[in-house]
Amino acid sequence: MRLMTGYVRASAYDRKVRRVLFALLKGKVSDDEILRASAEFNKKLFELLQKEGIDKRDVIRITCDFTIEDSKVNWKWDSLKLEHYEEAKEIGARMSTLLQQLERQEQLVDEFFEKLSKLADKVRGIAQEIDDMIEDLKRKRELTSSQ
Repeated sequence: MRLMTGYVRASAYDRKVRRVLFALLKGKVSDDEILRASAEFNKKLFELLQKEGIDKRDVIRITCDFTIEDSKVNWKWDSLKLEHYEEAKEIGARMSTLLQQLERQEQLVDEFFEKLSKLADKVRGIAQEIDDMIEDLKRKRELTSSQ
């Protein structure tokens, strides 16, 4: 069998491990054995996190194989895999991407407003021509009316 936690903050791995084990093993071994296996695993993982200098805010993903023999969980420590995603690096990479996207969007908005401004100038010019034509028509009507 295999324990897989999915992505979890390093500060919360112990609860996740316990929940996953209960989901996998409920009815297969006793609750006490699940708690014992969870404690054993969490102790080993805590030592590994300390050794690796992983911060509690970082995100990790854990997988580890195990067997059940005589109603007891036996960890296969050689299969333990810990994926580590540092918060600062991940956030920095995402921020860099987002900033690039934001800069491109700002550039597109600037280009749009420039085109819109030119179009507004044309519309104002056409509106002025229309006003001039209306005023001219009014004057011509007044001249014909008064004659």
